[in-house]
Amino acid sequence: MATGAGSMIAYRPIPGNIIIDTLTGTKYILQKVIGTCDFHFIYKACYYTVASTIEGRLLPTGYTTVKYIRPGYEVYKSKRAQQSMPNSNIIHVERWRIQDFRHGFCSALPYMSEGSLRYILSTRFHNGLPEDCIAIALKQALLGLFDLHFSDRVHKRFSAGNIYVNFKPRPVSNVEIKLGYAATIYESDLETPVVLERGPEPGNQPYLSLKGKNPGGPPILDLSLLSDWAAAPEVFHSKYYDSDDENRNPAKSSSRYEDDDDYSFKSDIWLVGIAALELAYGNLRISHREELEGVIRKIKRSRRLPDKLEDVLEEYHEEEKKGKMKKVMGYLKDKMKLVQNKRSNKFSKEFEELVLDCLCSSESKRPSVQDLLQRPFFRYAKNLKWFQRRVLYAKNRMPYC
Repeated sequence: MATGAGSMIAYRPIPGNIIIDTLTGTKYILQKVIGTCDFHFIYKACYYTVASTIEGRLLPTGYTTVKYIRPGYEVYKSKRAQQSMPNSNIIHVERWRIQDFRHGFCSALPYMSEGSLRYILSTRFHNGLPEDCIAIALKQALLGLFDLHFSDRVHKRFSAGNIYVNFKPRPVSNVEIKLGYAATIYESDLETPVVLERGPEPGNQPYLSLKGKNPGGPPILDLSLLSDWAAAPEVFHSKYYDSDDENRNPAKSSSRYEDDDDYSFKSDIWLVGIAALELAYGNLRISHREELEGVIRKIKRSRRLPDKLEDVLEEYHEEEKKGKMKKVMGYLKDKMKLVQNKRSNKFSKEFEELVLDCLCSSESKRPSVQDLLQRPFFRYAKNLKWFQRRVLYAKNRMPYC
């Protein structure tokens, strides 16, 4: 039922396995792998309640997401949030314990049919969403973040990978966009590449493992750890910065499951700005923290977002190669762009100001979630039906990707 990952036993049963909730009698049939969390697989499952039998036939009640969860601080945070804000735009667990496994248990989460925004970017909109759809998606996620902050909680891991989309075609078509939080976060990949393997000893049970990926090109930082290496400056330098690492990358990532002392509402707002960049460009191909900081500095100096993030990365690397004089010339060049104000039509002034304000180095000057939601960029955002048409029903996605 599971395979080893180092000394850890990972939850990786083969699709087709049946889980029976002994308290309710509900049956869950694992259908396919739709993501990962640490070494564990996340599954789409079809479930059948006791009332699903009609005229002797067993009819499916619906779909759910099955996730293995280890008891700990993340579970505590999710349960407290679920109790205090059950109707928010946050994803909550539907059934906490449907099966025990090793030192944890399997839970049933709402099935988000379209995956995360990051998954949508990686499969449909490689160079970013249309700006009007960014406004729709971010607004829905910020409504969830507002509820968290109002209840005096920080998110810590706000990103495009933790915003999930669900489409219900019947009885009336309906789109949901919700924010994952604590125990309900996972890396979404509806086409997770898995292979069936067997152990070396005769009689060993078959198990699933991930296919190896060969991304090619220079190494880039893992987007699943974005909230670590792209954390707000006050968090990164106090929690993740490793002075022995010449690339200034996170010294560790396990701290995401520890206390929230180094985080604040304003560090969440910084991550909103990073998420906006990812949604605008489709990806953040960053190789180290210094590169990210250089890109943000150049964007702040010019006071505008480039049409392509690669243009800023190229300028940054040229400045690094040619030393201090080149950096001075780059600074003057950025200032000239601001004075000349030669704007492209790709991003609106409202969106650029949103990103710049969220990425302010001084945390006290960053806006609150309430301030953001009051801005015209979100107040005049189109509805979820528009997102459905432009993103989920898009026939030719290449003009936006």
